[in-house]
Amino acid sequence: MITIQLDDKTITVQEELNLEKYMKVQKNPIKYNNLVELMSLYLDVDKEDLMDVPYDQMKFVETIITSNVLKDSENKIILTFDIDGIEYGFENDWKNIKWGQWVDMEIFSQKDKIYDSIHILMALLYRPIQSKKNDKYTLVPFKSSEVMERAELFLTKVPARFWFGCANFFFQISSQYISNTKRSLELTTKTNKMLMKMSKHLPKWLRPKLLPVSISNSLID
Repeated sequence: MITIQLDDKTITVQEELNLEKYMKVQKNPIKYNNLVELMSLYLDVDKEDLMDVPYDQMKFVETIITSNVLKDSENKIILTFDIDGIEYGFENDWKNIKWGQWVDMEIFSQKDKIYDSIHILMALLYRPIQSKKNDKYTLVPFKSSEVMERAELFLTKVPARFWFGCANFFFQISSQYISNTKRSLELTTKTNKMLMKMSKHLPKWLRPKLLPVSISNSLID
């Protein structure tokens, strides 16, 4: 346990920034670009009180933040972690993913929602492990009704760095989805053009109703 001394008060220094504080930083990067504001948030101490902490102790805390907390850790997904004696695992059965789980991930990962919803996304991606053998594990069945309760737990007890790998995962999934959609629309456009040429030789009542090329091209863009 790391502590610093403020007059007769001992302040425990968190070893890692949790999701709640990380989201505050991300939602207001200009404010927390100020070191005093960041330290106040990290230590749960008023800015005025921080001015009375010995300089060498504050520099030590600053070193902890920059070296351990805000480091990306190569964006590797943390597959399992333990909270209060319960082991949680990252979703590993995408073939049987529940519809509500997928819809919620799409909603809460939108650009205007994501920095209010990281703990919810984590709760959608991680569930308690039901059984485990070596590196293989099975998660308890997904229940939509349990997500928010798990999210509240994750908010204060899950380190921010656990999110970095998930964020990279979402980026890869989104990029693949956009790429696949673009290829599909390009194929539709080519098929439409070919069918339109062929349909000229058919009676009107046999001619297919095609998606206009202009609309198809707009979708691709």
